[in-house]
Amino acid sequence: MLRRRTIMVTAGITLSSLLVILGIWAHSFSLIPDLFRLNKECQEEGYYMAEFEFKMLGFAYDLDKGQYEKAVSSIRKYHKQLKARQGLIKLPAFTDKKQEMDFYLNLQNPKTGAFMDDAAPYCTYEGPTGNVLLLLDALAKETGQPMQLKYPLTFFDAINTPEKLTAYLDDLANIGWLAAKLPESSFHMVRDLAGYSRDDDIVNKYHLYTFSPEWKQALLKWLYDNQDPQTGFWGPRSRFSGKLLKLDLHNTGSIVKAFVDNNGNDRHVLFPLRYKDKMFANTLLVMAEPPPDISDLDEWHGWTLRTGKGVSLLTRYLWKGVSRENKEKARKSFETFVRVRFEKYYLSDQGAFCYYPGSLQATLDGTGSAMGFFENIGAFVPEKQRRLWGGVEETCVDLGSFSIKTLTEKDFDPIMAQGAINSVRFYSGSPDSMNFMAKVQNIWYPRNTQMLDIVDLVPRVKNWVNTTTQSMGNWTSREETEADLADVKIEPVSVSKGDVPLEKLAELLRVHKTVTVIGFDVLQIPRCKMVFRLSDS
Repeated sequence: MLRRRTIMVTAGITLSSLLVILGIWAHSFSLIPDLFRLNKECQEEGYYMAEFEFKMLGFAYDLDKGQYEKAVSSIRKYHKQLKARQGLIKLPAFTDKKQEMDFYLNLQNPKTGAFMDDAAPYCTYEGPTGNVLLLLDALAKETGQPMQLKYPLTFFDAINTPEKLTAYLDDLANIGWLAAKLPESSFHMVRDLAGYSRDDDIVNKYHLYTFSPEWKQALLKWLYDNQDPQTGFWGPRSRFSGKLLKLDLHNTGSIVKAFVDNNGNDRHVLFPLRYKDKMFANTLLVMAEPPPDISDLDEWHGWTLRTGKGVSLLTRYLWKGVSRENKEKARKSFETFVRVRFEKYYLSDQGAFCYYPGSLQATLDGTGSAMGFFENIGAFVPEKQRRLWGGVEETCVDLGSFSIKTLTEKDFDPIMAQGAINSVRFYSGSPDSMNFMAKVQNIWYPRNTQMLDIVDLVPRVKNWVNTTTQSMGNWTSREETEADLADVKIEPVSVSKGDVPLEKLAELLRVHKTVTVIGFDVLQIPRCKMVFRLSDS
């Protein structure tokens, strides 16, 4: 009886301890969504947060490998650190680009060469390192300094042979049931390595580390062999069944660059891109998923990444030879995304975009990803717009040319009858059909809309980028964003809303004798055109 009671007491204590442990774990996992909130706040307050996304991936990796205590302890510790802003690096107000470059060079870890905390799992080292190298490359070009690091990238030594690399990729790509439940897995680090197969990658270009031809060939072969023939996607697989666990658009959108260039041409004779039709269809399928609840910042983080990757995957790498039907499906999907971009992310008082809906501060990640989206759909890249949607003769209805003495609102009825029109641009004389962003005199929004014309938007964004004190977000730098917009030559113009700006148009007609009016949809595609000439009689 005594022995039975002892066993029951022992079992009770064990069960109580287990419940306490489970309670601690449950509470720790509940901190993950709050970490995204803290990441948002820290970015807005000007802290260096380039490690954040990869710290989160490190937690997922430890959980997948059964290192539960380490993962739970790391999550709790990181949450405490972000909440107290303890040990975080506040980005200074740089006096010049050289000082900024020196600041980032000093973040390199002398033991590993990585731009990452060496307490994190090894697999997290490459991601933030690659992002900081992009920034340093841009700063080197601006300052005229050589692209030279303080320490060698010795962390690559751990995977510097084809055999080591293949084993490492297998370890990252095959995951268990717990990791499969998380929004992102260690497979993210597979895609981070994919770029090193290309000679134009920063590490290869500046000889920061030497990957042998055999190593690059092994990388390409592994990626080629691990593309899923049923979906066309790459992604994590079950380590038990070997089956693809999800349609991983985020990582597929990056890995594809190892196989095709920005125009969809194959890079390698031995490794042509396969299953393009399946990739296109499944990309549209993933992009059709509705936005998450406004409070789920971790879900928004992933949704925005996936959708942005989907746009670039379709327009850069899969558009070549696409059917008219699929083009139309993609266009409708892009229209939805541009509406969400402006409704949830655009901060009109700052003229730029946040990354998390509900934020009060625009960020580099939010603005950089938004402008990347507009670039991918050809909104401010005329050559790309024609490649995606066709020339003006295919997209724009000619509503006629009219000789008039005085303009009236009724003259614009044909444009108002075009339901797809979001904004209207007024040009002096005849616009350049190869560049509808030039010679714009006024922008008119005939209907209530939150979506800006690109000629209205770009000067606002440039002003924010030029004046922000932010230097680097989770992965986007100010230098990269500035460089991406440097060739976009758009001058600020006056803006009208509601009624037709007849007085302004009358003045334009008086001065220029001819005014061309072109209506644009939300993707900045020209949809209709009218010409008004001042009558002499």
